[in-house]
Amino acid sequence: QDDATQRHQHTTIQKLPTSPTPITMKIQALLSATLLASANAFVSSNNNNPASSTQLRAEIGETGVAFENVAREWRCKYSPGPSGGPGDSPSLAACQSLLSEYLPQLKALPGAQITRQVCGGCLDFKVSITQPLEEHGAWADANYDPLESEFMEKLKAIEGTSLHEVQEITFEAL
Repeated sequence: QDDATQRHQHTTIQKLPTSPTPITMKIQALLSATLLASANAFVSSNNNNPASSTQLRAEIGETGVAFENVAREWRCKYSPGPSGGPGDSPSLAACQSLLSEYLPQLKALPGAQITRQVCGGCLDFKVSITQPLEEHGAWADANYDPLESEFMEKLKAIEGTSLHEVQEITFEAL
C-alpha cells in the first residue's frame, strides 16, 4: 500500500447513485420523517430577538445529533501530475475549471454556501453545497437537477478522474 492509502485506510467511501433508487428514496424518506417527527422542528435562531427568523431544525432520533443544515457533496478522485503530486495535475486543473464554470449557479441556490476540499495526499476533489434544511429540501425534491446531473456528467468526462460520487450529509458548525 502507498502512503496515501495507509493514511486514509480508516476512511470508507460508500458510492451513492446519482439517480433515485429504492435505497436512496428510503434514506430521503427517513430524513423527511425525522424532520416531521421532531418535536423541536422549528426553533428560533435568536430567542431574544422577536424580529429574527425561525430556522428549521431536526434531530436524528434520540441521538442528540441536531442539525439545521444539509450539504450535498459531489466528489471524485483526480490523478497526480507528472511530478507525482497535485501541483501539476491536469485532472485537478480540469476539476477546478468545471467548478468555476458552475460556481455562479451554485451560489444562486437559496441559502447556499459552497466549499471545495482538495486533498493532495489521497487525491480527493470535493464540492459541498450547504443549505438550510428547508431550502435544501426544495432542491432535493427536484432531484438536485439540473445542476447535479450536468456537473457530474462533465466531471466523469474529465480524463484522469475516478470514483465519481454524491452524498447528502448533515453539516453543522459547532
